[in-house]
Amino acid sequence: MDEKTENILRKLIYANTTNPPGNEMDAIRTILSFFPEEIDYEIINHGDNRGSLLIEIKGKDEEKIGFIGHMDTVPVLDETSWIYPPFDGVIKDGYMYGRGTSDMKGGVTAMILTALYFIENNITPPHTLKFVFTADEESAGIGIQTLRDKGLLKDITRVFIAEPSDEKIGICEKGALWLNIYIKGKSAHGSKPELGINAIEKLYEYINRLKDVLDLNESHSLLGESSFAITLIQGGAKTNIIPEEANASVDIRTIPRLKHDEILRKAFSIGKRMEDENTGMSIEIQVENDRPPLIMDEEDSFIKDIVKTYEKLSYPVEFKGINFYTDASQLIPFHNIPFVILGPGEENMCHQRNERIKIESIVRMTKFYISYIANY
Repeated sequence: MDEKTENILRKLIYANTTNPPGNEMDAIRTILSFFPEEIDYEIINHGDNRGSLLIEIKGKDEEKIGFIGHMDTVPVLDETSWIYPPFDGVIKDGYMYGRGTSDMKGGVTAMILTALYFIENNITPPHTLKFVFTADEESAGIGIQTLRDKGLLKDITRVFIAEPSDEKIGICEKGALWLNIYIKGKSAHGSKPELGINAIEKLYEYINRLKDVLDLNESHSLLGESSFAITLIQGGAKTNIIPEEANASVDIRTIPRLKHDEILRKAFSIGKRMEDENTGMSIEIQVENDRPPLIMDEEDSFIKDIVKTYEKLSYPVEFKGINFYTDASQLIPFHNIPFVILGPGEENMCHQRNERIKIESIVRMTKFYISYIANY
């Protein structure tokens, strides 16, 4: 299986789907080239050479197990700094190097191999299988959102998110709340700051007040603590001018007990109070991204069956919390179905220079997917 795995993954790496611009249609054509023409599939066209793909294999009953993986990758900022060219799929010491190997074309490869196992061996699985290849997960998530809104995923009864989880069983995922804050103050000469409203100073005051009212010290056993980071900031025109405008973005990552609705209520309330305290100043808060934290119960039958499969394969059983968000964040809050984040590759390789994946990890996860399907 190693040679077949390498061939599929390398061809996926050849298809440059860095986002922007994405070009996931190139990956779709590559994926379909591995399958016979008569398979049951649907392409969802997002325009501008972007798309998502559904492949369905009919089972003995109508229950549908979903496998979701995204085709886009983050950009390569400096190809010359890589050990090997990031789109060549070079193999070294059992690893393939390249952009997207771990995040998450390795998982996509495992999904393809799983589907091919049942097709090529003419095996009807116990349940219908739905393999979902999405666009734009690394940005706004147009792929998973379009599939969801079209009702194409509502019949899935259990879902595997094949993101890199170090082969550990991911039963929870941190939420992400991104806020853009815009302050309009009043300019003045630098020698007369009292005549103006310093937008930069008020921006920092707002951010500190918001951070102070959030419970960021509470810890989750698998996810650790929530986090709050200023990630973008802009303001000012000249050293001797009190800045009239300033804006910043904050990236808040949340554990399950920190509710996004409550954070937003506090965010808007602080903004209103500061406007009341500073006549002539305005604060605008925009939500750029709102993906709630997710959690599964270890005692859920879906998770228990995964553990049984791991034990049958003599894989070490270890639960894991996922610190980054996945397509699950755009699906599970709308279709409350059992989920797990479980795929080949190392989480710490995501978005890194010299990204790589161990070929054996893809093989092991493929064996797991097949075994789970066959037995549960």
